Amino acid sequence: MAGEDIRWDLTDLYAGPDDPSIQTDQARALAAAEEFADRYAGKLAGLDGPGLAGAFTSFEELARRVHKPRHYAALRYDVAADDPDVQAAMARAQAFGAKVDQLLAFWGVELKGLSDEHLAGLDGVEALENWRHYLVFERQFAPYTLSEPEERTIALKDVTGKTAWVNLYTQLTSGLRFEVEVDGEARSLTRGEVDSLLVRPDRDLRERAAVAFAEGFAPQREVLTFVFNTLFEDHRLEIGARGYDDVVQYSVLSDELDRGVVDCLLETATAGFDLVHRYHALRARVLGLPDYAAHDLRVPAFGPEPDVPFGEAGRLVLDAYERFSPRAARIARRFFDEGWLDVFPRPGKSSGAFCSYGYPPAHPWVMLNHTDVLGDVFTLAHELGHGLHGMLALEQTPLNFHGGRAMSETASIFAELWLHELLMEEADDALRIQLLDRQVRDTVGTVFNQVAYVNWERRAHAARAEGQVPGDRFSALWSEEMRRLMGDAVRLEERDGWRWISIPHFVIARFYCYSYAFGKLLTLGLHALWKRRGAAFVEDYLAMLAAGGSRSPADLVTGLGLDLADPGFWQGGVDVVRGYLDQLEQLAERS
Repeated sequence: MAGEDIRWDLTDLYAGPDDPSIQTDQARALAAAEEFADRYAGKLAGLDGPGLAGAFTSFEELARRVHKPRHYAALRYDVAADDPDVQAAMARAQAFGAKVDQLLAFWGVELKGLSDEHLAGLDGVEALENWRHYLVFERQFAPYTLSEPEERTIALKDVTGKTAWVNLYTQLTSGLRFEVEVDGEARSLTRGEVDSLLVRPDRDLRERAAVAFAEGFAPQREVLTFVFNTLFEDHRLEIGARGYDDVVQYSVLSDELDRGVVDCLLETATAGFDLVHRYHALRARVLGLPDYAAHDLRVPAFGPEPDVPFGEAGRLVLDAYERFSPRAARIARRFFDEGWLDVFPRPGKSSGAFCSYGYPPAHPWVMLNHTDVLGDVFTLAHELGHGLHGMLALEQTPLNFHGGRAMSETASIFAELWLHELLMEEADDALRIQLLDRQVRDTVGTVFNQVAYVNWERRAHAARAEGQVPGDRFSALWSEEMRRLMGDAVRLEERDGWRWISIPHFVIARFYCYSYAFGKLLTLGLHALWKRRGAAFVEDYLAMLAAGGSRSPADLVTGLGLDLADPGFWQGGVDVVRGYLDQLEQLAERS
């Protein structure tokens, strides 16, 4: 785990960017897609049970073939978006993908068009059991699916449409450098590096970092505002053409959630913003800052947190996994041992962290930007939680693999709780209050901040529906939502109103951010079950992760004794956060 540079070893996919297998695999996948289309296009409605099962089996094998070269190009791009050769390879992979998507456009259209009578006639056909849930999931989109020629056209135009705009955003923001004076030396930093300065105890340094961050984005404001406008309008036009009720409905259906569940989650969390007000007022008092500002939001309030080099971070996280489940720890350790991690920031690398899934039987990959701060240890635990989920779900076939965004943050956030408990047990009094503060701060960020982001996103889409939106209008909406979230204790500068421009979730996926709040509040419920049931819960929980997307989120958690439709469930999660804050306020008074 130690070392100066830990990068992905992508040879599990291809020997290198010049590996002739890439072109060979693309050619074979394209030929297989053509053959599949010749065999099944226009014929799904006439297939009996075994025939439809054969089509599903062939489609899943085709999906594996298509995904591999696309995934390889995307992984290279994620860590070197400023490299012209990598950009060119990504463009070729996307063009290849668009050709395949055009050929397979009939598949979704015809599946969604299967009549209820036809499907009723297939009830009880054992060969189709593996895809029952997938059929139900796909058919919910039937009212919103266009004709096959229209779907082909959308797949084609997206290459030079929304996909190109997302690529532009990624290339511009990944290549940014931020000029900051650190320890008397002028330094040019990546986003990950400048982010790490915002937790330093030196307030002047934090403010310089915040100014540098805003100044780094400032020259791109006009272009990035245009990107947001274009993608928001693209989304509005497409969902309008498909007949969705509003810009959020597609996301809710994709997550297999009831709209009432999502609305209840958002309303309950928004009603809990008073906790955020209390928390920031507490932090301002503890830090002794009457002008407590946005660049103070992440600094530890109870003294500097310890630095944690990556080797030590790995040990702590694996210990936390081991305490929950030796099986979970064995899976997590493979990411270290087998080159599935890309760890440190560097120019051209995407900001933040993520886990990128493959298709069964291909394993996931985790990207980090580790800078030795304590928060990076929790990030490692989080992303390996995604990795654990992805590895366990490999027992599913491709169409049942992905569990959707609603469940995607559950394993990752739960893993952070395992780490929190381990560190609390090993900590002295000074570190214990720091960890409790971090737990409240993280929960505020994961639940309430993310819901505020969704509240802004909805208002931003509504504004775009009325016409082109200037950047300062988006910023005004952002400032209003941040004021509603944070209360009067936080001083916001003009530059803080532009924070929206740096959040890639708004560009890459619509309304993704509510899944973080969903995952956190759900995980607090799972944590309570774990404490009550012990070892019996662990096996049931791992089985839930292994189910992947083979059942809906409601069905998955019902098996563990939770009811997503119960408003009290979501309020219970908010009340747990209230209890954390009560405890922190009491400790702060005594310290």
